[in-house]
Amino acid sequence: SAPMFSTRVEAVRVDVLVTDRENGPAVLGLGPADFEVLDNGVPQQVDLVSFEQIPLNVIFALDFSESVEGERLEHLQSAGTALLAALQKDDQAALVAFSHVVNLGSGLTTDHAKVRRALFDTFPTGDTALIDGMFAGMMIAESDVGRGLLIIFSDGVDTSSWLSADQVLDAAKRSDIVVYG
Repeated sequence: SAPMFSTRVEAVRVDVLVTDRENGPAVLGLGPADFEVLDNGVPQQVDLVSFEQIPLNVIFALDFSESVEGERLEHLQSAGTALLAALQKDDQAALVAFSHVVNLGSGLTTDHAKVRRALFDTFPTGDTALIDGMFAGMMIAESDVGRGLLIIFSDGVDTSSWLSADQVLDAAKRSDIVVYG
């Protein structure tokens, strides 16, 4: 007979932010009884509520195809600089620059100035490998502990990726990275 395998999940981390009114201050002092967690409509037991501040891993996957030249590039660099300036000292950042090729402008680092330099040292050229760039960003986000945040920017349709959208979507579903496009 064929061998049987089973698996089970002992714990699942759920990140939440509770605020006093929209955009208000964070509410502290909450415990397990203050939360209701449902999995497909079935209540789950909440054992632990922790208020630790886990560092962010912010990965920029940015379209540097030739269509991003000029004002679009300036806006992209300005927005990236503003986000980098808002990071805490223990937060990490990385830059994946994609056009028809995918380049690692900067790996994950707490040296935010290095990522900013990479943002300004990359020049628009070629077509758009959006799907490949997204996948590379996801792999970098998962390469270190912390909360992964992948920020993707593109002004166009994918024209030159090797990977398929379905492959990358499947990988994203298995990931715990927050993706913002």
